[in-house]
Parts: sequence; structure tokens; C-alpha cells
Amino acid sequence: MNAVSPTSPPREGEADFGFHELFFSRTDPRGVIQSGNEVFRRVSGYGWSDLLGAPHKVVRHPDTPRGVFRILWTALGKGDPVGGYVKNRARNGDHYWVFAVLLPVPGGFLSVRMKPSTPLFARVRDIYAEIAQRERAEGLDPAEGARALRGFAAAAGYSSYTSFMAAAMGQELAARDARLGRPADARTAQLIALNTSLEEVSREQRNLLRSFEALQSVPNNMRIIASRLEPSGGPVSAISENYRSSSQVISERLRSFVSGPDNLCDRVSRQASKALFLIGAHRVLSEMRQNFADATPVPGIDWALERQTLCAIEAQAQHDTGTAMEQAISHAEVLGRASAEIRRQMLGLDTIRVLGRVETGRMRGANTQLSATIDQLDVSHSDIRLRLETIMRLSEGIGTTMRMFQRTQRMA
Repeated sequence: MNAVSPTSPPREGEADFGFHELFFSRTDPRGVIQSGNEVFRRVSGYGWSDLLGAPHKVVRHPDTPRGVFRILWTALGKGDPVGGYVKNRARNGDHYWVFAVLLPVPGGFLSVRMKPSTPLFARVRDIYAEIAQRERAEGLDPAEGARALRGFAAAAGYSSYTSFMAAAMGQELAARDARLGRPADARTAQLIALNTSLEEVSREQRNLLRSFEALQSVPNNMRIIASRLEPSGGPVSAISENYRSSSQVISERLRSFVSGPDNLCDRVSRQASKALFLIGAHRVLSEMRQNFADATPVPGIDWALERQTLCAIEAQAQHDTGTAMEQAISHAEVLGRASAEIRRQMLGLDTIRVLGRVETGRMRGANTQLSATIDQLDVSHSDIRLRLETIMRLSEGIGTTMRMFQRTQRMA
């Protein structure tokens, strides 16, 4: 991609805000502005006397759904970092879009913002417009708006909002580098690739469970067909019963790590996505800190305290990244072992399936339906094995990449 001027002319009604610029603000726990940098003041169009001590919603634009803030404040309330697209409004009515990185800090919250430009951002603008319109026309409350946004993330292929914001972070950082003519950042590229692997794991887990659930009707079909072809308690009936009981054991084990709240696959995705987001956040904070060193101090703001806060939160982000990586690696290892265990259990089902094929071959007469049922098992078993192997491969790759990130982080 060709580099463009760091600051492009603003469109009509859009505040002047360049890709090269980052701005920050710090609030108390209630969202009251305590400090910020000159870029924040300039883009917002307010004076410091208007900003300091004012609620941050002074720059809120009504086109940003209230559900967005429900998601952001819920995460911050839990002490978690979070990111999101926000449309703000300047004092003169102009608007400006940001991708905001928000983190808890002692005594409140810190937000660092950059200019977004990706295709994902374009999709988000559309869904925001739809939800904001529903809020105005239907009285959609913030909780419903938050559910609609999570639904959008799920429909777009993301397993959680955490995964969505990690993907957005990586894409926006890469696009910003390209806009500014910077070399591609290797860690950002790895961040994007790893997030893609996480989503592939999520897709495979859902498909695996569907494939296995589809098998649950097969033993009943076998028993019904066998009742027409052999005496009660015959070999095919016994085989179908053995298959049913064995498959139920595997199904229960499978559900424990691919479905239900806080399942193992989701824990892998959530912790890895958190680590990925924090890696991006650390990069943004580091650049903000470097910019801060050359910034003009703002009257009424303790510049030494702000510098100290930025350094502390940057260090905290690095520490939290390591913790999230450790947990993601641990969960990925457990997921890989669980997948391998189910694959071994599938060998037992394969043995029962082969016995069913042998008995079907011994029967004479009307066994077409039974043969077709065994054929269905052949196809399903092959599909399940491939999905288990894919999950094992991806889990190993996630763990390996996270360990590589750990080594890089320790060397930094």
C-alpha cells in the first residue's frame, strides 16, 4: 500500500485528526476528566477549563449506541482492558471516529485513541447506525444494544467481543502503519494471524459438536432396521446398543470442552485474545509515552504524574500480557490433550462400526438401508477425526506462538 500524508484533509463536518496522532484522557472512576493531551483538547474543540472536571460524555456523539458504552464500562468495572470504536462530537458539532484503548489505572481509567481506517471499521459504522436508530425509534435499552453488538461480532465470525476487539486492534495498527508508510510490524502481523487461528478453533469446535450430535440418531436407526432383519437381541441390535452407549460417553466429554458457558475452547480463545489485545495496547501506550515526552505541558495538569501513570500502565499491560499468555498456553495444552483423548475414544467407536459393517455383509436380503446407515457412520467418523486433528494442530500452534511472544516480551 502506498503511504499517504499523515494528515488527510477532513471531510465536511469531520474534525481534523491525523493518522500520526494519538491522544489520551484520564478520568476518575465516575468518568470525570482529570487530564489529557493537547491533541484531545484540539480535536474536541473545548478549552481546558471546559474539559477538566467535566464528564467524559461531553464529547459523546448520539450516533454511538449506548450499548457500546455498556460493554466498555462493564469490562472496566471488572478491571479488564477493553477497546472499541467510538464516534465523538466536537464542540462545534463536527464528529471524529476513534479506536479507543481503555485501561483501568489507579483512581480511574485511561483511554488512548487512534484514527481507524479498516474495512472492519466500515462494517462497524453500519451496525452502529442501525443500533442507534433502533435506540431512537424503539427505545432499545443499553443491555439490548450490547447484545446486538455481540451478535454482530458472532455473525462476523468472532467467538466473543474480546476476540473481536483483539482482531480490530491488530487490523487498525497494521492499517495505521501502512497509512504512515511505516514498515510492517512483525508482532502486529503475528497478532492478526494468531487471532485468525483462534477463530478457526472456534469454528471447528462448533462444527465438531454438530457432527457428533448428528450421530446420536444413528444407533436408533440401526436398531429399527435390525428388528426387521434379525430376531430380537441379534448381533446388529447388540452392536447398535454398544455404539449408542459408547458414543454417549464421548458426547458428554465433548460437550465439556466445546459447549456451555466457560467451556475449554472459549477459555483458550478468551485468554489468548486478551493477550493479543494487550500486546497491541502495549504498543499504543509505548508510542503515547514517547509522544508524551515531547508534548507541551498543559496548565492545571500535573505532567509528572501523567508521565508516571503512562509508564506504570505500560508496565502493567506488559505484566498482564504475560499472565494472559500463561493461561492461554495452559488452556491450549489441555484442549490439545482433550482432543487427543477423544480421538483415541473414537477408535473404539470405529471398532464397533467395523463390526456393524461385517454383520451387514453377512446378512442376506433386504440390508440396503442398514448398509447406507453404516456408510453414514464412515463419513461422519472421518469428518470428526479431521476436525479433532485440526483442533489439536491449532491448539499446538497457538501455544507455540504464545511461547514465542513470551520470549520476545522477556527480551524487550
